[in-house]
Amino acid sequence: MSTLEQHESATRPEPPPPGRHHVVVGWDGSEGAVRALHWACEEAERLGAPLRVVVCIAWHPVASAETAGAILTPPDLRRLGEQLAAQAVTRVRGEHPGVQVSSVVHDWAAAVPALLDESGAARLMVLGSRGHGAFADLLLGSTSAQVAVHARCPVVVVRPPERGADGPSGTTTTAGRRVVVGADTSPAARCALRFALQAAATRGAEVTAVRAWQPPSLWGSGQIGPALEHVEALEQAQAELLDEVVREAQAAADAEGVVVHQRVVRNHPATALLQAAQAAELLVVGSRGSGGFRGLLLGSVSRAVLHHAHGPVALVHTPLHQ
Repeated sequence: MSTLEQHESATRPEPPPPGRHHVVVGWDGSEGAVRALHWACEEAERLGAPLRVVVCIAWHPVASAETAGAILTPPDLRRLGEQLAAQAVTRVRGEHPGVQVSSVVHDWAAAVPALLDESGAARLMVLGSRGHGAFADLLLGSTSAQVAVHARCPVVVVRPPERGADGPSGTTTTAGRRVVVGADTSPAARCALRFALQAAATRGAEVTAVRAWQPPSLWGSGQIGPALEHVEALEQAQAELLDEVVREAQAAADAEGVVVHQRVVRNHPATALLQAAQAAELLVVGSRGSGGFRGLLLGSVSRAVLHHAHGPVALVHTPLHQ
């Protein structure tokens, strides 16, 4: 059978269950996928949600003298995909027996469009930062990056832990569980704040809401700085803005009793968030903040955090995007 014939005969995967109740995790057997699977299992347990393991497998032959014999016959991608899926399901049932798990194989399918289709019915999608297909020196794999930008549900990218961190999920096991979230007035950031409150509620954690700001560029190093009272007035305005969006999120989210610490930081937002998130269980950001060009799907702060955080990062879109 030719490659084209095999592609055309690929089994149509079973559609995802409706209702946005389940957690989806992408699986390719890589080290990053192992971290993502572990994190997704724990999250499914916390949410009481079923877990759907998604395997996307395609054939990309490389013409070389060493592989000349291998590339003449396309592999049985369905069989390979089912083997990968069985590995993940076996791992879940052995390590997290309380999780209801199912799997689906998209054979002869590119990962990004298949995962985006899956996101349309999911409550949450979990991905490793890099899979088998990424170049080793990339900070974030192309699949994770593209899916995080375009998904129709929140996406958690499980970043490698910082050296010295405890636990396979990249979080520490010390007391004082924290969820850190970037807060501003943009629609995506407001959604992110509600997501962070709910995530903290399921963990018994506290929330640190970070509002980062910088003085206007007119007051740069080459200019005479603003008077102290002006800086204090600006900082007070930022604090009032943060308090407003936190109170709004608390009223909208089902997260009664979650303690929220409000932190106003005079620094670049990405730097402030990365510093605040050290040893946090989860860092949550909106897909676009209140600055920059509104037509862009992913803001510079969100992009920087996805590339440089040590630990899981949740990227939350507005409902219109989802």
